[in-house]
Amino acid sequence: MLDALQEIDTEVQADVVVIGGGLSGLAAAIHLTRAGLKVICLEPRENFTKIIGESLDWSAPLLFAQLGLPMEELVSTGAATFKRHITVTAVDGTQEEFLPGAWLAERPWNVETRTLHLDRLQIHALLQEEVRAQGTVTLHERAIGFEVRDGRILSVQTSGARAIRPRWVVDASGAAASLLGREFNLPSASYGPRKIALWAHFPTDEWVEGTTLYTLSSGDEYMEWIWEIPVSPGVSSIGYVAPGSKAKQQRAAGLSNAEILSTQMSRFTRLSEITEQSPVEHVAATSFLCRTYSGVCGPNWIIIGEAASQSDPITGNGVTAALRHAEEGSALIVRYQHREKIPALARFVYDMRVSGMGRYFNSLIEKLYYESPVRSFLGIFLTARVYTVPAWLTNVVYSRTRPRKLLGTVVLCSAMITLRAAAWGLFRVSSLLKRRSGRTCQPVSAELTSGQERISHREKRRGLHLQR
Repeated sequence: MLDALQEIDTEVQADVVVIGGGLSGLAAAIHLTRAGLKVICLEPRENFTKIIGESLDWSAPLLFAQLGLPMEELVSTGAATFKRHITVTAVDGTQEEFLPGAWLAERPWNVETRTLHLDRLQIHALLQEEVRAQGTVTLHERAIGFEVRDGRILSVQTSGARAIRPRWVVDASGAAASLLGREFNLPSASYGPRKIALWAHFPTDEWVEGTTLYTLSSGDEYMEWIWEIPVSPGVSSIGYVAPGSKAKQQRAAGLSNAEILSTQMSRFTRLSEITEQSPVEHVAATSFLCRTYSGVCGPNWIIIGEAASQSDPITGNGVTAALRHAEEGSALIVRYQHREKIPALARFVYDMRVSGMGRYFNSLIEKLYYESPVRSFLGIFLTARVYTVPAWLTNVVYSRTRPRKLLGTVVLCSAMITLRAAAWGLFRVSSLLKRRSGRTCQPVSAELTSGQERISHREKRRGLHLQR
């Protein structure tokens, strides 16, 4: 990527400043430069190492195709593998698999029933190449301050003693920074405790075209889990997610991050075999709090990606949200570039979609999956279906209808509020029944919903088994 440190004066004019060179920032830079705008990207890191978010939901491939990265090409180059299903493995080793019903691929729906696992470093490099080819200027500096007047950002001060005076500002600084959320003291909603993720990449001779989620907690405990994601041929990402307090306890017992991950993997036969062949090394760690801001669009600024809404990784919605924000936020800037200001109604509608989707996915996964009452009452597999059906269908509807105006956004958000209320009601009923019984509820059995098909683990592995 172009390093323009020697080419830019301390006083700089630009059409757009994009703060952050991660996924959402690069995507926004691509959309904006294609529209003919002069873009400066501020990204202090010169190199990226481990990047979380490797398993995509079924809406993401179309968004990558808009950036010039079609699904078939990503798979053929080894930057991605197909994801056709999700396998949930209980703490006792029993499994169920979930995938979109075959009828959805037929008329009139014509839904693509495949999605992707990504090698995020390769994807990042491809996006950087596209940004560089389009002439975006990248400064390896941090945004450290803003000049604000009447809600507008007039200039951005950088750690390189520069004052950039843009017409527009896009905050893609990530959840840890959330620069404009903090600058404007925006209200936010948090879901669940702060969590930690520990993960590493392992060579795997045998893998299937699907994500596997291993649940580590009983019905009475807050959920801990492990992911297994084949990110490229012969390489799988395996990670452990738990409340930060639980990881702190394990560290207090003298365990390193590598030992914590290895210990948790040893609870499952397949993962234990992987660690025996390739001991855990080079473990990446990150902590996160699932938080969604409100008011994420101002007169000449927009917040996108995790800076606007941090999605829990188990939802698989983080990459989709980042790319959607980048595309929709960039479209607003392009549409209103000659006015120099986004109208209040357009700001309200964008904020409604971003905050509505963020709250929807985080609240559903927290109440239905992480907290224990519903899992205790329904059992892990039925709970997974109760979550995945509305979550997956919501993304499909969003992708198909592409709401941009007030009416479509209100209809979508109203439906999501209704589903959140239903989840809250189920949570309250499950909690009440649990208290009355004085013991863990016995899981309820149920048939699969019509939108999904159930396939035995053995049959699926035999049908989708691949060699390196």
